[in-house]
Amino acid sequence: MGIEAAKAVENAITFEAKKDGLQQRQSGDWTLRLVIAGADMDDRVSKAPMGTRYQCVIVEINDDETPRDHKAEERDKWRALGATKQAGIRCKEPTFWAFLVEEMNCCAWSEAEAAEAVRDICRVASRADLDKPGHSLERVRWFDLDNQYQAWRIRENG
Repeated sequence: MGIEAAKAVENAITFEAKKDGLQQRQSGDWTLRLVIAGADMDDRVSKAPMGTRYQCVIVEINDDETPRDHKAEERDKWRALGATKQAGIRCKEPTFWAFLVEEMNCCAWSEAEAAEAVRDICRVASRADLDKPGHSLERVRWFDLDNQYQAWRIRENG
């Protein structure tokens, strides 16, 4: 850990808070109002002058005090859609078209062309076939394609 990071950890102020209000100002900035229990209020915060700046990190917690895992929830929602719906959603995304063009050497400049590319890559007559019994290999091809797309997006967004 670097010197600045160690200094930040050493001086961190931790407390539990509840969101009490959120408002956007005309400038585009946001005002977030938090309620902190009296026992959790640190003197360094209560005695600091108005305008004191803080670097904040907040983590949403479950009732059992564990951190809420939003990424896992989104991943579970995506999986629950099934391959057919996933492919339909992806084929509407211009970034997916770009992936198909750049990485898969497909002509995919529209939703229809992306759908055709997915059918060709997954070797199905229709994207609806991806969720049908007896098409497990085709489904695996879709999941592999979608995983490649996700990895490409991460690389592109660096």
